[in-house]
Amino acid sequence: MSIGFTLLGNVTIHSRGVAVTAGSPRQRCVLALLLIDVNRPVSAQTLLTRVWGDDVPPRAMTSLYSYVSRLRALRSDPGDAERWDILRTPAGYVLRTDSSAVDLFRFRSLVERARGATDPREAEASYSQALALWRGEPFAGLRSDWLDAYRLTLAEEHLRARLDHYELLLNRGRHVDLVQPLAALAAEQPLDEQVAHLHMLALYRMGQPAAALTAYEQLRQRLVEQLGVDPGPRLQELHHRILVFDDALAAPAADGVERRTPHQLPASPSGFIGRREALRLLDAPQGRADGAAPDVSVIAGMAGVGKSWLALRWAHQHADEFPDGQLYAQLNGFSPSARPTDPGDVLRLFLMALGATESELPADTEGRAALYRTMMAGRKILVVLDNARDSAQVVPLLPGTPGCRTLVTSRNRLSSLKVRAGADVVGLGVLPAGESARLFARRVGDDRAAEPALRDIVRWCAGLPLALDIAAAHADGLPCASLDQLAQDLRDPSTRLDVLDAGDVSASLRVLFAASHAALDPEPGRVFGLLGLVPHQDVSLDALAHFIERDPTRTRRIMRVLEEACLIRQHRPGRYQMHDLVRLYVEEQATGLTAGQIDRHTRRLVGFYVCTAQAAHRVLEPHRTAQDPPALEVPGAAPLAFDDAQAALAWFDAEHACLQEVVTITEQRGLWLDFCRLTWALHTFRWRRGLFEESIRAWYTALDAAADLDDASLTAHTRQRLGVALAQAGRYDEALPHLDAALERFRADGGLAGLTRTHHSLAEVHVRINAYERALPHFARALEGYRELGDQVGESNTLNGTGWALARLGRYASGEAHCLQALPLLQVHEDGEGQAATWDTLAYIARRTGRTSRAVDACRQALAHFQAIGNANREADTWASLGDMQADAGDGDAARQAWARALDLYRDQGRTVRAREMASRLAARTEH
Repeated sequence: MSIGFTLLGNVTIHSRGVAVTAGSPRQRCVLALLLIDVNRPVSAQTLLTRVWGDDVPPRAMTSLYSYVSRLRALRSDPGDAERWDILRTPAGYVLRTDSSAVDLFRFRSLVERARGATDPREAEASYSQALALWRGEPFAGLRSDWLDAYRLTLAEEHLRARLDHYELLLNRGRHVDLVQPLAALAAEQPLDEQVAHLHMLALYRMGQPAAALTAYEQLRQRLVEQLGVDPGPRLQELHHRILVFDDALAAPAADGVERRTPHQLPASPSGFIGRREALRLLDAPQGRADGAAPDVSVIAGMAGVGKSWLALRWAHQHADEFPDGQLYAQLNGFSPSARPTDPGDVLRLFLMALGATESELPADTEGRAALYRTMMAGRKILVVLDNARDSAQVVPLLPGTPGCRTLVTSRNRLSSLKVRAGADVVGLGVLPAGESARLFARRVGDDRAAEPALRDIVRWCAGLPLALDIAAAHADGLPCASLDQLAQDLRDPSTRLDVLDAGDVSASLRVLFAASHAALDPEPGRVFGLLGLVPHQDVSLDALAHFIERDPTRTRRIMRVLEEACLIRQHRPGRYQMHDLVRLYVEEQATGLTAGQIDRHTRRLVGFYVCTAQAAHRVLEPHRTAQDPPALEVPGAAPLAFDDAQAALAWFDAEHACLQEVVTITEQRGLWLDFCRLTWALHTFRWRRGLFEESIRAWYTALDAAADLDDASLTAHTRQRLGVALAQAGRYDEALPHLDAALERFRADGGLAGLTRTHHSLAEVHVRINAYERALPHFARALEGYRELGDQVGESNTLNGTGWALARLGRYASGEAHCLQALPLLQVHEDGEGQAATWDTLAYIARRTGRTSRAVDACRQALAHFQAIGNANREADTWASLGDMQADAGDGDAARQAWARALDLYRDQGRTVRAREMASRLAARTEH
């Protein structure tokens, strides 16, 4: 049929095999209401009431016209206009089409045919076709009082059709296939006596009279407690006949055993939480557009993430869509206690479940797979393959024709199945924090879930469902004091994996991770074990390549294998992470390396970061780092290349957390020269990003390191840098003694470069504390020194500093002359930082001398340069100044925008005092 409409699930139009979403929820509601009364008029007022209820809004009629018009516009195929239409008649709207195009009416027609059939096989086929039309809750996602009531009516129709189908199968001797579905239905309908009748009869015929009598007694108790009645006469009679082992209850001879309907799914998981997106993705592939191959979905994820949980949840939700049965196999792909299951053995069990006899089974796997595909042809069967190791284990178990659905769970992404079988891969991650808390609360009880210790326990399980289940099992029944100890053990990385062990190989995270590790080939397995030496969760491909002594191409291939095994993930191009608990496992593995291996790989990692940080620093400060001691060369490390300052800053931003961990390694291992190198290389980045306290702590440690190295020159230069870092943070009283001490040391040693830079630094500090007269002699000494050294960049920056001090003393003409002398030199040497600072000084002078327009232009020049070099610290101050100048010019809107931008930057940088000042300025301006 080239047109079709679905109501038994999502309300959808199908035109020539393509599903068309019928618009907004209310528009789909209108379509559903017209389809329920297909080929019969429905008045506009009736539609309004059924869509909106009694409280119909004033413009509802206009909306209804619009919905009908949009629905008619969905007839995009040239033949659709002839196959269906919505007409407006005096009696109301009519949707005209063949009623068999609507799944609801096909369902009713098939059920009616089944009930009237004289041939049981024909009746069974009709029931199976009818029930397969149900794709979920009718009118899924739509809500109106009328539809909600009608949905209940349809649910009752569906239930009665299922029960008639089950009764037919019981009469055909198919009780073996019915025990599980009837047990599930009895749980859903605990007071339905017809369900209980069929369930008891199936149990009795399975040779389980005691279970049948227990089911009766449980129902009787529920009826008495909830309704105050006993079971009806029919059920009481069945109970009596079971008690006396009535021969008439014996199962009839089964017909058609060659077409058994297996129901092999394990029980539906209890306490299922979340996974809406994964369930949606599993729903999506149904009904492939090409119609040529069965659907295959792989649920992939790390050990303990809940793959089987999700697969069984989806399978039970959709079991009715597969009327010919459900097959299930545990493949033991990563079992720590069993070998991976041979696909030939699985095929033997599947074939016998489908009706084959032992004598019919081929001896080889290939022959069994061919027979399996033959027996699956033309049937609608769900196949669940749990814990697959690789694609080779799965391929023989795939049906060969449409109509079947296969769900595969694996710790391997099985990407080759996408190529060989068109599989969809659903990657399963950890649970979000909220869903983790809900799952844990279900396990331990909502009344205890709010206890502080339990909240900590949830946190340290890091969203892994199996970890949460194990922790909940430990927590169950423990008093508060013991819970505190459990939380403490989980908080401690050295004992966390010990706690997350329930005493069974299938419930021990360490054992499960080890099984995944053991499944790797030798080289990826070796690299995975080495990752425990990498100090940070987020690491780049370039760093890893140097760390494992492989080129980037080879490293990328190895990491792809680990990704495929769901042991790591590439969360951004070229950057890798692993789960916290997996990381604890690889850290344990790293302790088994020899001291020589640990030292070799650690030094390679440190060397990569030292060399690359130095290279990035040279790009950020090309005119300054050449003067910085000590010589910064690390043999064997090839640093990355950076095209410009933005690229260098981007690398520092991406690697900042890693660099902090590497700095910690150099401290812990006493690699003091490397520590000093990193401190020097990170200085400009920390300054531009406003990381003042981090910078100061590093320089203090570097000063101690230089003393331990017994390097007087390094100590003096480091002390000078410490003074600069303190001054940048506004801690001028602490900065001056260090700068004075460095100055004395350079005077004693005759080190002109150090002496010059220290005079420059002292001048800048005196400017910051408004001691401009005291700054000028230091600027003069620095100017002489830079000229003697031939350092034009240092000279020009000193000229600008002198200009600023003169301007602050009110000597604007002289200050401006110094700046204008500095600017061409800075431009020649392409010193962005110096140009920005000089334009900032010129902007100040222009503002103070009443040249507001010139001041704004100069300030914009400074801002552009600070932005170009990524100096967010000075950018914030310049936005604030620009706002002041725009306010002077009478442009209040522009001023507020500039101040608001400054406020955002101050907050980002943690500069709370400046942020408060800016917020007050904005508030005052708003009041005026």
